[in-house]
Amino acid sequence: MVNQGYDEILRSTTRLARLTFAAAASSIFLYDQERNALVFEASSGVGEDQLVGVEIPHDQGIAGWVLRSGEPIVVRGASDDSRFDRDFAAQTGLVPEVIMAAPVEHDGEILGVLEVLDPQLESVGDISSIDMLTELATQSCAALRLLTAERKRAAMAGAGSQAEALAELLGAGSDARREFAVTELLSAVSKLMSS
Repeated sequence: MVNQGYDEILRSTTRLARLTFAAAASSIFLYDQERNALVFEASSGVGEDQLVGVEIPHDQGIAGWVLRSGEPIVVRGASDDSRFDRDFAAQTGLVPEVIMAAPVEHDGEILGVLEVLDPQLESVGDISSIDMLTELATQSCAALRLLTAERKRAAMAGAGSQAEALAELLGAGSDARREFAVTELLSAVSKLMSS
């Protein structure tokens, strides 16, 4: 259920960004430290069915620039911008002329990028658009943090009941049973530390 909530927040954010700016598409990339890549976690609009799960190098494209700089941006004439990866865009079925992107950030840590392709900015303007997109990114990040905290609490609660069972095992039984309990305790601690 936590994963379902996590996915729904990301999908809802991309839909809302696309609709807010009457854009062709919107995506959220999250930074995967282990793979050192940006991963499409949710997408709405053109190419949405083929993008989720696709990863790009963390330093590639406009999204990579936003990840590294931590700055939101509007790029008009994207195909003329040196940061734009035209080949990748062509593979998605959409080569945008305008790209708007904002970091998904929490306490100074950039977790990913919210990007909108071919937004309609004429009635709002670049500055107001960036402010709105940054607010959407901030809200999605806050919701993700709450879900992450919920997941950690659930894991800790599960670990708490396991610890109680292990404590009971440690207090009773044979030496072999106590040794087994210590091994299980160490395994549980190792799992908690790696999550």
